Amino acid sequence: MKRREFLKTVLDNSVWVILSIFLIFNAFYTPRFFTVLNLRNILIHSSILGIVVIGESLCLLSGHFDLSVESTLALAAVVGSLLVKNGMGIFTSILAMLLSGGMVGLVNGMLIRKVGLNAFVATLITYIGVRGTALGIVEGKTIWNLPPSFCFLGAGTIWLFPVQILLLIGLYGVFHLLLITTRFGRHVYLVGDNQLAARISGINVDRVVVSVFVLSGFLSAFAGLVMAGRLNSASPLFGTGMVFEAMSAAIIGGISLRGGVGSLPMALGGVLLLSSISNVLNLHAVSPYWIQTIRAIMILFAVVLDSLKRRLVRYEE
Repeated sequence: MKRREFLKTVLDNSVWVILSIFLIFNAFYTPRFFTVLNLRNILIHSSILGIVVIGESLCLLSGHFDLSVESTLALAAVVGSLLVKNGMGIFTSILAMLLSGGMVGLVNGMLIRKVGLNAFVATLITYIGVRGTALGIVEGKTIWNLPPSFCFLGAGTIWLFPVQILLLIGLYGVFHLLLITTRFGRHVYLVGDNQLAARISGINVDRVVVSVFVLSGFLSAFAGLVMAGRLNSASPLFGTGMVFEAMSAAIIGGISLRGGVGSLPMALGGVLLLSSISNVLNLHAVSPYWIQTIRAIMILFAVVLDSLKRRLVRYEE
């Protein structure tokens, strides 16, 4: 029994164990890795992906997934940047960005719960349609030279700390508390674990699912704001391929594909691990084309760990 409990504890925290070993190993064997500047770069690189992963994790915990996160990010960046370049106020432009993301999430939720499409088909439709809308609005062009106040969240600092790192920490703290201390958070886990049981318990499953997709769209739009600020530009091609990174980070962090299992701190560990791997490969001048292969191996490893954890739970029951 003690061995099983120990094994389950290790499996539950596997991403942090792996990340710790990875950091210690590279501190000795990768030049310039364990420096303040490089660790800062890893956190900055993690910030935009990390924000998207929060929304993706909420969808996964509810038993669904969202393929449209990267397109929503691009659309929000284009909408906000276009408005602010045409003289609209900063606050109004940012509000329009966030609303555009929330609307995409609402459409996803309604397609799934009201129309009856599965999450793959529904979010694939919006993935294609939203990216096409972003391209059409600016005819494929990039918007440059955004106002400094608009770029603050992506490029500003507070007491020498990059704002985007503070945002990453703050958002994970807020949404972690939302999941573990509120009724809504408990409902997300229950719906992801067993929708029928959740419905019998009186939970409004439709409302929960639509809500997590709206939050996912909102967070993707917010990530678009941070990316636009960081790069001082907005492109309809922003975030290309990020949906696979977001799902990879969440799964590596222990968020189950079957729903109802996982936590945001573990998902953050997945984000940091992926960013650290990319950073080390860059420091060793490894071709970026191999990164996708390594991520695939990491996802396979994470799925195997998830299967082991579920077997342990069934054995204990």
